Amino acid sequence: MLIAAGFVLVAVAGMPAPVVAADGKSGDGGKKCAAERVLAQPPFPPTNVNLFTPETYSQASPMVPAPPRRITETQLRVQLAKALLPRAARHPGVVKQGLAVFDDPKIKKIIPDPNLRAALASLVGGPSEVSVETIRSGFYAKVIFAALPASTIAQVSPDTQGDPQILFNERYRFENFSLLGVAMAHETLHQDPAVGGMEEYIAYALHSGYYGQLLLEQPKLATSGTELTRRTNTQLLALVNTRDAKGRQSLTANRGNVFPGGKPLANFRSIFPADLGPATPGNPDLNAFLSAITKTRQRNANFDRATAELLDVRLLWAPPEGRLRVAKLLQLKLPKGCPPWPQPTVPTQIPAGDRPAEAASAASPAEPPTSTDPTGALAATVTMVSGLALLRLRRGHGHRAVPCRLH
Repeated sequence: MLIAAGFVLVAVAGMPAPVVAADGKSGDGGKKCAAERVLAQPPFPPTNVNLFTPETYSQASPMVPAPPRRITETQLRVQLAKALLPRAARHPGVVKQGLAVFDDPKIKKIIPDPNLRAALASLVGGPSEVSVETIRSGFYAKVIFAALPASTIAQVSPDTQGDPQILFNERYRFENFSLLGVAMAHETLHQDPAVGGMEEYIAYALHSGYYGQLLLEQPKLATSGTELTRRTNTQLLALVNTRDAKGRQSLTANRGNVFPGGKPLANFRSIFPADLGPATPGNPDLNAFLSAITKTRQRNANFDRATAELLDVRLLWAPPEGRLRVAKLLQLKLPKGCPPWPQPTVPTQIPAGDRPAEAASAASPAEPPTSTDPTGALAATVTMVSGLALLRLRRGHGHRAVPCRLH
């Protein structure tokens, strides 16, 4: 399926926060904070392995997807407004824009399921907002749930007419739409028939950084305990723990096992095959996502070594304090004496003029689960599958099926 030390904590996601520069200095020119010195330490071990996958931590409990529940579109609209609220101060009108995406008749034809439509709408105001226009353009014939292998979260594959569509695993039908939005951001990066290891590596790096930003906006996501949460947490753990000797975010630095006490992995790069294969063509989604995450201007980026190297040094998903905040949200054990990095300030009310009618009253609680799937699948292996077959699709932009595998 399917962001790195930024200039401010939410330079991309748009959440109000204390202004902190990428070098760890306060916005008023104060002394360098201790955050990077803390991050310069070896990888942080988890204190609760049940937030991650059994594939990575064998002692972790089995994983179970979010159980079935009944939720109306009215409830989803209120929840969507709440999810977008942290971006409202930096992106005026983001709530209205997100709700407009959710209600868009053209998008409804492509994404009939309201939870998946909310997933797309949740990208408004974020680094992958470009995904909305890609979907609205009709590039993908459908975005739907389907029966997929347990290890696959989502994939792009052809429909019966040979047109590309995005398929989400049916087992994740009731997962939080913001989590599904992370997968949506990844899948819309795949728009060309030649998809290989390099393209997946870059797409995973981008969507993992975005998930880190999402946790700063919605901290409770990290501990929701569902299968999709734990799979996404595990990839973020690999990212957070891949740091160079100065504590800077990296994809290739080797400071010890990024899964301390678990399955050995040298760094985020090691999730993928040693040979990432040839470069593949980029697209507008890559340009926009990459520009937002690296704070650069990209117009002709490709899925190639140059892009991978850019992300290795400029994956600016949060400044040092934000990365430490995420480490705490993942319940990692930080060195003794670490200051209590505060949670960023999040507005509690939607700004006037951006408030949907539904937000005026509290959403009705969803009905309790009617059943569960106690068997839950174990996480996918960290080894990416290479040598993937190509599929012929429409418009000369064909796309083979791209299973998205997380730990």
